[in-house]
Amino acid sequence: MAEKGARTQLEPVARQMFIDGQSLTAIETALGVSRQTLSVWKAQTRKPSEEFDEWDKARARKASFGLRMEALLERELTYAEEKQPGAIDGSTMDSLTKLGSLVVKLKTAENAGLFRDKVNAAAAEVAKAVKSGGMSDADAKVIKDKILGIL
Repeated sequence: MAEKGARTQLEPVARQMFIDGQSLTAIETALGVSRQTLSVWKAQTRKPSEEFDEWDKARARKASFGLRMEALLERELTYAEEKQPGAIDGSTMDSLTKLGSLVVKLKTAENAGLFRDKVNAAAAEVAKAVKSGGMSDADAKVIKDKILGIL
């Protein structure tokens, strides 16, 4: 289990892991924070007037970002194709090129797992934070290895 008072270090990491698609059970195993505690942290971000908490909303935004960019590119390409030849100005073509490049970059990142470095850095920080709370090197290494093993 994580040390009492480690919330300031562990909650942001747990939130990011959840947004990246990890289950609360997987986060529990990786960080050593109980599932009940994670559920409380998650529930505390929910506003009374809203159906979903901030963790769920952020996960949905991340999941749909690439799809929204693809849909936007498709819509803009359709619009450009319907115009008369030569009627498309340079700024529109530049915007289409940049949007297409962004969509390709997102797809490549998804397929190549380029977010691994971000998760590795988070794992190292968690291990450092937990270690500073009096945990041994061996215990900190175990937590780091569990996080890295999730991927």
